Amino acid sequence: MSRKGTEKFVICRDTEAVTHLEPGLFPAGRHSEWSEQNRTLTFAIHPLNNKIALAVAGKQPSPHLAKRAPVFEQDQVVHICGQPTADDSRLAFINDTHAVFSALQKIMEGEEHVGVDSLLRMSAVYREAMMRQLRELQAGEQTEFVVAETDTFQYMHAVWHLLEIIYLTTNLPGLSTSIVPHFMEWVNFNFPAPTAADGRRIVGDGSLVLANEELWPYIRKLAMRGHVSVLANMLERLVSAPELSAAAARWARDIARIARSMPLGSQEETAGSFNARWRRWNEELQNAATAIGSLLDPPASDVDVELEALYAVVDILRGNVDAIAAEGQSWLDVLGAILLYSEPTSQADRLPSLAILVAEQFPRTEFSVVDRSLFALLTHDLAEFLVFSNQIDPWLSAHISDVMDHISILDQCRAAFAAVDPREHYLVALGELYMAHEGLWRVGLDYFGLCGTPAARCVMAEYAVRVPLDSSVTVQQVLGLSQKYGLLRAEDRIHRQVAR
Repeated sequence: MSRKGTEKFVICRDTEAVTHLEPGLFPAGRHSEWSEQNRTLTFAIHPLNNKIALAVAGKQPSPHLAKRAPVFEQDQVVHICGQPTADDSRLAFINDTHAVFSALQKIMEGEEHVGVDSLLRMSAVYREAMMRQLRELQAGEQTEFVVAETDTFQYMHAVWHLLEIIYLTTNLPGLSTSIVPHFMEWVNFNFPAPTAADGRRIVGDGSLVLANEELWPYIRKLAMRGHVSVLANMLERLVSAPELSAAAARWARDIARIARSMPLGSQEETAGSFNARWRRWNEELQNAATAIGSLLDPPASDVDVELEALYAVVDILRGNVDAIAAEGQSWLDVLGAILLYSEPTSQADRLPSLAILVAEQFPRTEFSVVDRSLFALLTHDLAEFLVFSNQIDPWLSAHISDVMDHISILDQCRAAFAAVDPREHYLVALGELYMAHEGLWRVGLDYFGLCGTPAARCVMAEYAVRVPLDSSVTVQQVLGLSQKYGLLRAEDRIHRQVAR
């Protein structure tokens, strides 16, 4: 039976997928005539991916049919059925990160000792690939799928970035081990708040309106996130507002000055010198809070709302944990503000206990999967961290488990996975996902091979002999990978298939 061509369609990812074929497999209004021609359905399943070829075929050979038997349009169409995957939109990302993964394995095999700085550079390349994919997604049409993919890549980058900071950045030789500036940079980059759009909406034509209900929440958010320069600019603009009281104008000016003088550590400065500068700065804030509080106590009949709002800002800046907890909209907000204003010299080993104390103030049932992943990472529950990372995306768990193995922290959670090695498990699972895509089978096989374990090689051998040998190029590629990883039985089976 001749075919004019193929008509591709996909099945939506619903609980129960419903597919409508055009043209329908049965001619409308001609069912009896179609049945008389002894037509039936035939299908073929692709050996690697989830696609099925579906067509109409005859029960009897065409010579046995009448010469003038009608030919239906349905007889000349092959339908290719399959579920859509994210791989098509990720092809460039998958190939780029596969190249980084391959290079990292060569580095780790070729050098007896790989420094933290080398691993940090490779980690940065992974993150840049994520950011490049994010930019492409954000620049395209914002369909439901694209929005979901954008969220996924933002979460992947946030998780990867925090892992990099905790285990690589703060372990660089000669670098200050304080986690605080790195953590604040991380939280502001991955979860930006307040946004630039918020500021433009509040400032408007350049003048601040005290009656704007968004003004003071915005200023407090600036304080929570450590944006002290922007905070100072906003307070200085307030000074010229005619409805501001003289006391409030004076303290707005003073708080702006104090905020601008917030101490920042440097590599050349000793910890003692920085602590002394920090104490003087904090004392100045304590004095400001005391002075403003005396103006508000006892409460006057005509309350100075702006003065109260300024006191709330000072309360955050001086590290009042209760004020920070009351203002924080998320546990990450609170954790960052406490580190920044109460414990500015904290090292990475302070994060687990502090994260637990902060997270206890928020309903754990409201935590998203990325919250759970980040919390597990901060508290060094690495087995849970990998499980939740896999729920975000299989790519993330596969590559993170590989990096964790290279920096010698994967052993801490291997016992929790019982008989399964986590790195092998996640890399093989990712390779199997890629094998289901007709354009990624070489990448999938390479992930099996580079995993380097006997079990992964067995999986690779099984998949290698299932690759459709539809061209001489494909044959040579499969044979090349089989030879590269020593898959002698697979190589022999492929030779026998070709010889048939």
